[in-house]
Amino acid sequence: MSKLKIGFYSLYETDVKDSYVGTLLVTDSYGIPLEFKCTHSVKATAIQKALYGERLQPYIGIELCGIPLLKSITNSPDFLFVNENYLLTIRQKATTPVILINRTDKENKTNAEEYAKTGKILITHEYNTFDPVELQYHPDFSKDNKSTLEDINSVSANFDLIEPFERMKKSVEILGKTDSKFK
Repeated sequence: MSKLKIGFYSLYETDVKDSYVGTLLVTDSYGIPLEFKCTHSVKATAIQKALYGERLQPYIGIELCGIPLLKSITNSPDFLFVNENYLLTIRQKATTPVILINRTDKENKTNAEEYAKTGKILITHEYNTFDPVELQYHPDFSKDNKSTLEDINSVSANFDLIEPFERMKKSVEILGKTDSKFK
């Protein structure tokens, strides 16, 4: 487990309307950063907005930011967490398992069997060090669940698996204030 590399990918909207920055953070199994990459701000043109419609943000998030970032890193993650449902689609072009992760209710008493019917997996710890999280895999890659779940359970005891998204968002905010390429 100690050699695991965990990826976190997200797309953040900047202060400029319809402008986005893709971020990819790879950590060790304790949440210590190994590599961080982000795109410059990607702003949709009026024609792109009209042509892509509701598919614009997924297109930017996957094709223009996500895939290029995954190809650019030197520390390839064993699995990649995303925080938006539409980003699960990156799995179709990625060689690593992609998992949607979200916080869930601290008081969630649902048993694992009932939870599984939703297509999601609940991760909790008896010591309640960190809030429970729910995982969801891309439906076309059901084997990802079996190959990653033990490792995810293990690392989730080491650090809050949602917190790296907060670090990445803060990094984008700092970059936006200091460099016009990220506005």
